[in-house]
Amino acid sequence: MAIDPAIAYNTLVANPGEFLKRYAIRIFGATAASGQANYVMVNRVGAASRPGSILGTLHMHGTESFEIRAQAVAVGLVGKLFVAHSIHMDVGAAAMGFYRLGPLGPNIMLTGQLSGCSFVMLPVGPGQLDVAHVQPQGQTGQALYGQVTGALPNALVYGASGTSGNYDSVDRRASIVGVRGGNGEWRIFAQKTNLPVAGAGANPSFGVKSVYQIYPDRQKLS
Repeated sequence: MAIDPAIAYNTLVANPGEFLKRYAIRIFGATAASGQANYVMVNRVGAASRPGSILGTLHMHGTESFEIRAQAVAVGLVGKLFVAHSIHMDVGAAAMGFYRLGPLGPNIMLTGQLSGCSFVMLPVGPGQLDVAHVQPQGQTGQALYGQVTGALPNALVYGASGTSGNYDSVDRRASIVGVRGGNGEWRIFAQKTNLPVAGAGANPSFGVKSVYQIYPDRQKLS
């Protein structure tokens, strides 16, 4: 029996690292400016997989998966409704705008799936963090990553650099989730997934490839 989305949501907030290691997610972000927004978490239809605890991606296991959609684009979907800090995708580094996460409002932050984009985190003080989601404009995801890291040396950037601890947008996508803990501090996580494709000899399964905590420090979780 599929996990109830309400139970899945509560587990995600309570233990985000473990949840993201076990269950694949895909986030469809809000198109409105960054701010608080309603989201719906639903069971995703289709096969999904996750790495094994010992052999990792060499031995994938079947699992469940979920979609998290902004309510504005989730017409007719029934699932767990909740409010999140929603980070808008800005197009081009020149248009990048930061949104401040702090002690007020929801204890979860979401943004749309990364597919060449960079997610930028700039600490500003205890329990406070400026974040931005920026999409390449007239450049590759790798070039954008280099531009942002060069312009903001004090920022932590997760992007399509193709280097260890980041992702390669040619065959991977990334979902970003932030959770504010009981101590008032934010932690940000990135779940990297494959691209499920149909066709002869292709693997249609939607699979978790790795999970990292990317703020306050970078740790590989799976």
